[in-house]
Amino acid sequence: MNSAKKTIISIIGIYLLGLLLFPSWYETNGQYVKQLGLHFLFRRPDAVPVDCYFVGCVTAPASYFHVVLDRSPWLEAMINVVFVASVLLLLFRRRADGAHASVRNPRMRWAFSGLVALILPVPIPATPILLMGMYGVSAPIYLFSGEDNSLVMSVAFPIIFSVYAVLIYLLSTVAVRISTRLRQQRARFID
Repeated sequence: MNSAKKTIISIIGIYLLGLLLFPSWYETNGQYVKQLGLHFLFRRPDAVPVDCYFVGCVTAPASYFHVVLDRSPWLEAMINVVFVASVLLLLFRRRADGAHASVRNPRMRWAFSGLVALILPVPIPATPILLMGMYGVSAPIYLFSGEDNSLVMSVAFPIIFSVYAVLIYLLSTVAVRISTRLRQQRARFID
C-alpha cells in the first residue's frame, strides 16, 4: 500500500468517524420539524421551545416535541464519503508497472480536488448536513421541483463546487510546493 492510499484511508476514516458519532438531529410533533444540528450520537439533544404559529399561542413548550435522529442525510453523507474514498483509492492505486498517481501531477491534482470537493458540506443554514456530492445528485431534482428557490439551488451547485475545487487545488498546490522545497533542502543537506 503506497503512502497516498494510507493517507486517504486515515483521513477518510477520521472523517467517517466524525460523521458517525455526530449525526444530525431534529425535533418534531408529527407535522412541524425543526433542525437541532449535529450532536453526539449517544447523547440525544434536548428539545427546545419553538415560537408558535397558532393564534393566541406565544411559544410551544419543548415538551410538545420529541427529538429524532435524522437518519436519511446521515446515511447519505456516509455513503457519499465511502464512494469518494473508493474512487480516490482507485485513482491512487499502484499500477502493474509499479508506478502510482501523485498529486504532483496537475491533472491528477484537479481530479483529486474535484473528488474531495464532493465530500465537503454545503453551507445551507437550518438544514441537516448536506455534502456536495448529494447536493449534486439532487440539483436536477431541485430544478424541476417547482419550489420557490429551485432555480437558485440548482444554479448554486456548480458555483459552490467550482469554488471548493479551486480552493482545494490551490491548497494542494501549496502543499506540493512546500513538500518539494523541503525535499530539495534535505537532499542538499545530505549531500
